[in-house]
Amino acid sequence: MKTEEEEEEEEEWRSAREVLLIVLPYLPSLFELLSMTRVSRSLRDAIRDETALWTNIVVEPPLSSRLTDDILSDITSKSAGKLKTLILRRCLRVTDTGLRRVVDSNPLITKIIVPGCSGLTPEGIMECVVSLSKNNHKVETLHINGVNGFTKQHLSALLTYLSSSEGATIDLEVCPKCDEIRMIPACSRESCNLKQTNERKCRGCWLCIPRCAECSVCLGPDTESQEAACGNDDVLCLECWLVLPKCRFCNKPYCTNHSSRRHEIATTDAAARPSFECEACYYRAGTNPYEVDYQI
Repeated sequence: MKTEEEEEEEEEWRSAREVLLIVLPYLPSLFELLSMTRVSRSLRDAIRDETALWTNIVVEPPLSSRLTDDILSDITSKSAGKLKTLILRRCLRVTDTGLRRVVDSNPLITKIIVPGCSGLTPEGIMECVVSLSKNNHKVETLHINGVNGFTKQHLSALLTYLSSSEGATIDLEVCPKCDEIRMIPACSRESCNLKQTNERKCRGCWLCIPRCAECSVCLGPDTESQEAACGNDDVLCLECWLVLPKCRFCNKPYCTNHSSRRHEIATTDAAARPSFECEACYYRAGTNPYEVDYQI
């Protein structure tokens, strides 16, 4: 027989769990969701059994390096076939077989975002998109930059299977300067946008036109730029470099797309400004708090 105090505590926990289940779908990535499963056994079970929490899967570094086909299949199976968004950033160990297994089990997927997943191939991506196009279903967003080997023929074929609705996107196209299949970002410089998109001189891929890693503005010889912490020779225009938070050691900022690589530094001073270390400075110290188990 439970005491009145125990019943009150149980009721408070039920209420708290209901609130958590409302908040959890807004967590930015799988890492945060898996971290929440360590709070308690009951919360872990609640997260595992709540299908709605698994309809949008986002895997980013540093978890990306540990994701395999089998782990991906296990994670996406928790959506019970209702997966809609699959975002895998730099998951080098995921193959065509693993992606196809997910697609076959989740025919409602509308977004496939797999930048830097070099274990995938154009043929594997094509098969997945064709499979999803059955029963009048269309993929609305397809981001495949970093998957090597795409040709004009692949691109042309993919476009026939993508949704024609407004807002549907694919992140690759033919660069008008080098004639290769690459990303062509929109320039944010006002003087460039005064002209038609196909006429502006800075229209080209990242290799043909130097750009700010944050705002994509073209960087001409008269534009002051600064090095970013992102690596790959990424640079930032001075305006973006000034406003972005910087590593406390090397004073280099990450662009927004790579902000997940920051290693935040905890502080007990509520008035202190948030502080972080970039990957290079952090791993130089030889510690890593991101050892999170995929199993829940």
